Formats: sequence, C-alpha cells, structure tokens
Amino acid sequence: MKNNRVLRLSQISPEIVLTLHNETVPVPKGDEVLVRLCSIGLNRADLLYQQQRYFEKPRLDSRLGFEGAGIVEEAGPNALFEPGDRVGICPMAIDVHTQGCLADYGIYRSDQLIPTPASIDDAHSGALWMALLTAWGGLCDAGALQAKETVLITAASSAVGIACIQLAKAIGARVIATSSSEEKCAFLLETGADDVLVQPRDQQALPEFETQLLSLAPEGIDLSFDAVTGPGFRALIRAARRGGRIVVHGYLDRRPMDVHPGVLMKRLLTLKGYTLDATLSRPEQKAKAIAYLGNLLEQGLARPMIARTFSLEEAAKAFEFLASNQQLGKVLITP
Repeated sequence: MKNNRVLRLSQISPEIVLTLHNETVPVPKGDEVLVRLCSIGLNRADLLYQQQRYFEKPRLDSRLGFEGAGIVEEAGPNALFEPGDRVGICPMAIDVHTQGCLADYGIYRSDQLIPTPASIDDAHSGALWMALLTAWGGLCDAGALQAKETVLITAASSAVGIACIQLAKAIGARVIATSSSEEKCAFLLETGADDVLVQPRDQQALPEFETQLLSLAPEGIDLSFDAVTGPGFRALIRAARRGGRIVVHGYLDRRPMDVHPGVLMKRLLTLKGYTLDATLSRPEQKAKAIAYLGNLLEQGLARPMIARTFSLEEAAKAFEFLASNQQLGKVLITP
C-alpha cells in the first residue's frame, strides 16, 4: 500500500510548528484525480497563513501548501485528466485545509488543475502558476501594461517579481526593479531589469530613493506594481506620470503609507489593490492568462528561477529560509 506523508499545522503561532503524518492514500471519485506531487512551491502566503495573518484563517491539523504540481496516478470516472498527465494546481482553487500541496499525494478536481507545459520539468513544475498568474493579473489585467511603457516592480527578487520582469520584457516595456540589497539588485539586472535600485527601509534614506527614482524616470512611471507600501510608497506616487497607475499586491512594510489625496486628484492617478482571485474568478480572463503564459513558457521567454530546494522532511528549514528573505527566486520542496 502506498504511503502518503502529509504535512499538517500542529500549532498556530509566529513560530513554525509542523508535523509530518503518515496517512492512507485517498481514492479519486467523480471528476477527481489522485496527483503524485513532484514539486511544491512555497509562497509568503504559506507563512502568513500559519501566523493568522493571511486572508484565510488557519485550522489546527490543516494541511499546508497553496501551490504544487505533479503527475496524475489515478482518475475518477468523470475526470478530464488521465493517469500519466502532468498537472499543476491552480492557485486559489483548492481548500488548503483538506487539499494542501505539502504531501506526497493529493486529491483534486479536474477544474482545479492546469496542464504543465512540456518545456518545464517535473522538479520545477511547482514554481509556475502562483508567480506567473499574479504577474499577468497585476501587470496585464489590473495594470493594463503596454509596450514602450515604463513599469516599476518592487520587491522584485521574489518569484512574483522575477515573473513580472520576464512578462514585462516580453510585452516590450522598460523595467525598473527594486530590492533590499545591492546583491539582489545585481541579480535583477542579470534577470532582465533595465534599471535597479535598492529600496531602503530607513525613513531617513527615503528622500534619496525618491530622487533616484525620479532621475531614472524623469517623464514619470506609467505603472507601479508594489508589494511593499509603507512610508516608501510616497516615492512611487511622486515618480508616477500624470494619469499613471499604481497597483498594490502586498504590504511587506506594515508601517503607515504616506498618501495625500490631493496628489492623487491633481495628478489623475489610479491607485488600486490586487489579489490573484480578481483574475481567476473570471473564467475568460483565467483562460486568457493561462494560454498567454503557456505560450511564453514554450517559447522560453518565461521560466522559474529556483532559489533553493528542500525535501519534505526539511519543510521547517524551508519555511525558515523563506522567512529570512534571503532567497532569489522560488523556494521549492520536492517530496
């Protein structure tokens, strides 16, 4: 009999307290399939979930893992996939409590899955859809990015940030990327960003950051895709062109934002929040995004960059590494 190792949340706290359980492999019914998970991507949402800081609140003994991919081993009688098919789990589509991806096996409905492009190997297949779909949703769906525009991507050394750089360059936009260190900025230049800046946390250094941003984009930034906010958000507003757009998809800096409504009005700026479900909840946009991104992957214009890979037994170390913010790209777990 197959053994299914399942990582479950054993304590809700700022600390990472996880337990690996040995459980029976479930049997798919109806349109379900049994997926043997080969690659599991970690996201900041996984950390926030454990700490009760995510949109969805945790439960004790919940499974964990919002993103993964693998191979169909068994299929229910009405499933749209067959044994041997390579599939990824669509972000935001699963009940993490019962279907979390940090396991050897999981049961998923056919409509929760996306075919894995042939150009991506099994070991990296779990690093695709959360980052790429967030990038497409933020830049194209919410941000309406066009060729020859200038886009600012903050916290750009994350998996989402790297996907944004790749997508923006494929569109034909100019990319200014920010990160927290010179080392990460050098990496972003290698990744394809046109210009890079260290974005400081020290409030006294923010005026210099604003000056640097204005010097890189004297005519103004068309679109900012921001994961940081906090006091540094003022620089994004000051650097925006008249009629520009700012899309917020995270708040790594939880200090208050400095936003004067008069500036938004006078400069005709559009400021909006974004979460991935805004795109995935609309079937036409979801299908459009998957088709577009699949084409980029097949052409080699987008690819996952892996910071480090851990085993399932090393999950606690993987989460600690993710929390350290040292990673350049995606943190993966391979069962």
